[in-house]
Amino acid sequence: MASQHLWTARREAWLCRKREDQLLNDANLDRRHRSHAITAVLSAVAFLEAFINAVWQDAADSEPSKHYTSGIPDDALATMRELWNGKDQAERMLSLLSTFQVALVCAGHERINPGAEPFQSVDVLVDLRDFLVHYKPQWHWADEYPKFLGRLKDKITQQRENRQPIGHPWFPNKALGAGCADWACETSITFARTWHQSMGLTHHFDDTYITSLPSVEIDD
Repeated sequence: MASQHLWTARREAWLCRKREDQLLNDANLDRRHRSHAITAVLSAVAFLEAFINAVWQDAADSEPSKHYTSGIPDDALATMRELWNGKDQAERMLSLLSTFQVALVCAGHERINPGAEPFQSVDVLVDLRDFLVHYKPQWHWADEYPKFLGRLKDKITQQRENRQPIGHPWFPNKALGAGCADWACETSITFARTWHQSMGLTHHFDDTYITSLPSVEIDD
């Protein structure tokens, strides 16, 4: 499902860009446009979930397929298997980004620096997904934002904001647009590719996960 989730995210980002181009003189909320942006964010994080779970599950299986873990030493696979299947239930206890970091440690590699890119962006992306899925109404008018939205605004700069002439509040009116959708896709791909290389995995990343161009017309 990882490649499907990523295709969906990229497809929705493309559709969001097309829709936004049609709304450049429209100051009204367009739910179709916002839906494309939200779906791109949700699917981009779903890709990361499916991507890392496939690696851990391959390591955890008693007779792994070895496709997703090719390049990981046997002793590292044994450690991952124990963590994933053991009584501590790492599968349930680890956060999404922790599953990436712990796998690197198991394989004897350095963790991705949490204070630098691409970790910083993917951390904000996961927070955005959680914010959307577990949304709680709150006031956030003008330039007063909860801490998380302040971090998001550092990523969704003016160049990436919704280009419609739409006003406050910044979130969701300006934040959720084609620029955010593109950023979500770019962030998830960059982080997954960086981790893939850091783990020393030997299967080709693009051939496995970026399977086709999503920017093609389809019948409604």
